[in-house]
Amino acid sequence: MLGGIGLAWLAFVEIGLAYPVSGWLYPVVIIVLAVGLIRRVPVQAQRSRLAVLSIAIIALAALYDVEWTTRKPFLRDLAKVRPGMTEPEVRQIMRRYQEGTGWPESPMCTEAQRSTGQTVDGPESRSSAQPLDGSGELTLPNSLVFRHSNAAKFNSDWGIISFSGGRVVGVSFSSD
Repeated sequence: MLGGIGLAWLAFVEIGLAYPVSGWLYPVVIIVLAVGLIRRVPVQAQRSRLAVLSIAIIALAALYDVEWTTRKPFLRDLAKVRPGMTEPEVRQIMRRYQEGTGWPESPMCTEAQRSTGQTVDGPESRSSAQPLDGSGELTLPNSLVFRHSNAAKFNSDWGIISFSGGRVVGVSFSSD
C-alpha cells in the first residue's frame, strides 16, 4: 500500500507539477514496494505479486527517465554547472537554452540608471535585478540567466549562475 502511494506521489510530482524528483527516491520506492509485495513463499505462489512489482519498476524507470517537460533536462544540465567554471564553460553546458530573463526592464528606468546599473528604486532597493546591458531586458548583476521555455507555465523558470572574478560562485533555480 505504502509503495503504491509512493509511486502515485512520484507520478503526481513528475507529471502533474512538472517538477523532477531526486533520483535517490526511486530506489526507496522500489524497496518499499518489494517489501510490501514479496512474501516468504515459493516464487510460483506469488507470480502475480512479482508481475505487479515488475510493472511498478518499469513505471518508476519511465517516470525517472522520460522528459515529461522541458524543465527536467534543463535542471539536469543546470546541475552540471559547478563553482569555479568559467563563463564559456557554462555557456557550453547551457547552449541549448535561451539566455536572459525574458522580462522587460522597468519603464521607469532612465538612461542614467541604465548606464550606471542602478535599480529604479535606487541602490538600496530590495531587488538586485538591474537593467545593465542596454538591451531593454532585465538582467541580474554578475550573473547569467537561462530559461528552457517561453511557454506561459515555464517562462519565468530561471537558471541563475552567479560569477565573481570570472568564475562561477553560485548556481540556483527560480521556478515560475
